[in-house]
Amino acid sequence: MQKILFISHDASRTGAPILLLNLVKLLLTFNEYEVNFLLKKGGDLENEFKNLAPTYFLYQQKRTKFNYLKSKLFKTKSLLEDKKFLNQYHHIISNTITNGDILEKIRNNYKNKIISYIHELEVASKTYTTSKAIDIVIKSSDKFWVPSSLVKEFLYKEFNILENNIFKMPYFIENRNILPFDDGENKNNFIIGGCGTIDWRKGPDLFLQVANELFLKRPNASIVFKWKGANNGVELMRLQCQIKMTNLDGKIFFESSSDKLDSFYNEIDLFLLTSREDPYPLVILEAAQFAKPSICFDKVCGSSDFINNSNGGEIIPFLDISATANAILKFYDNSIYTTEKGQNAKQFLLKTHSNKQYVYNEFKKALL
Repeated sequence: MQKILFISHDASRTGAPILLLNLVKLLLTFNEYEVNFLLKKGGDLENEFKNLAPTYFLYQQKRTKFNYLKSKLFKTKSLLEDKKFLNQYHHIISNTITNGDILEKIRNNYKNKIISYIHELEVASKTYTTSKAIDIVIKSSDKFWVPSSLVKEFLYKEFNILENNIFKMPYFIENRNILPFDDGENKNNFIIGGCGTIDWRKGPDLFLQVANELFLKRPNASIVFKWKGANNGVELMRLQCQIKMTNLDGKIFFESSSDKLDSFYNEIDLFLLTSREDPYPLVILEAAQFAKPSICFDKVCGSSDFINNSNGGEIIPFLDISATANAILKFYDNSIYTTEKGQNAKQFLLKTHSNKQYVYNEFKKALL
């Protein structure tokens, strides 16, 4: 049985750690691989990592004065320098582009293949790590996995990585039985959903601009815009001020985050992704679970792959607010069209991202 070490930058309740947990849960059901985790930092999902597989923590090995003296006295090693520890694994898979700060030491002490699973594009890469650390990731990795054509193109153009060294590894999302949901309060409204943090990359301000444009075009439309995942702070305050200034009170809402989103996906009719940069957002797949079609921008969202291949929504020219509003109205005016696109998305999801055997086979091919 081959043994794999997965490295996660942290255990936060965010996309990359969640997707890693989903993948490992899938692998363990086939009982062909033994898995361990190495976490650089902790987070809300620590227990989920520990309950799933043996988990090691780098942040418990911080270089304090006590630990330094202890290492000198007893000649203890960091896990990153422990050749015996590292070389028990047939593969090391580093999850995200942000692990350059540790991959150099691992590469110097590890003789087998290192794979970097890259979930980031240009802005995220520059925000969450350094060019020097990215260079280490590139030099230390034998192969690269990506979730979308957009990320593959980014690696190829930005870092001159050979295309045959980049493998599209699909995300896995568990297939679940979705119970019907009836929200009497909003049954007469067509609900546009958005989901995620309210930082610049996710485009909550664009979500608001689309709403404003739509109601300028169709003032009496029975449409509600609802964003899930907004946390209190200056960004939310700014959005709420803009809602008042545009007279959109009662028509657009930014609600707090929650780990229970079934009711949100159930009640929406259409998912609107206004991201300025998104490698392959999990929310598009979650919406498809509920047979909801999606809209995203071209050139900046890896979800274009899913929408194109599934015929499960619309792709709009980047930042074309008017065209986005028109696309929403097309769904609003044609319930049959909305249902067809939503079913297309769900059926494609079931054949790919929620198909255990399909994702597992892709994983095995990606390891070769």
